[in-house]
Amino acid sequence: MSELSDEASESEQLGASLSLWLGESMVRPEELDVPLDLHTACSIGQYDVVAECIKKGEVDLDRKNVGGWTPLMYAAYIGHDNIANLLLEAGVNVNATTAKGISPLMLAASCGNESIAYFLLQGASFWVYSFDGGCCFWT
Repeated sequence: MSELSDEASESEQLGASLSLWLGESMVRPEELDVPLDLHTACSIGQYDVVAECIKKGEVDLDRKNVGGWTPLMYAAYIGHDNIANLLLEAGVNVNATTAKGISPLMLAASCGNESIAYFLLQGASFWVYSFDGGCCFWT
C-alpha cells in the first residue's frame, strides 16, 4: 500500500484505513454500499453526509446512540469544527448529556478543542459550583 501524504483528504485517509481491513486495494467508502449513520459521520468527519442528513430532515439530530452520545458530542470530542458548527446551525441541543452528565462542552474542553468549546458556550446552560459544593448560579 502506498503512503499517504500529510495533505491527504479525509476521504483518502478513510479509504486507506478501510484498505487495511479489506485488503491492499484502496476502497472508497461509497463503494462499500454501507450508508453511514449520523453518529459515525460526525465522528469521522464526513461533512457531506452530515449536511445531507440535515437537508433531508429525516434524522433526529439529537438522538443518542447506545452509548448515550449525540452526534454533536462526537464532533466536539474529536474536534470536527465544521461539523459541530453545521449541527449548531441546525439547532441541536447543546445541553444534552450522557448518563454520566457529560455534555458536548465538557468533551470539547477535555480534548482541547477550544474553537468548538467557544461556539458551544454561546448556547450552553450550565451550573457553576463553589468549592464546598454549593450552587452559585445557573446561566
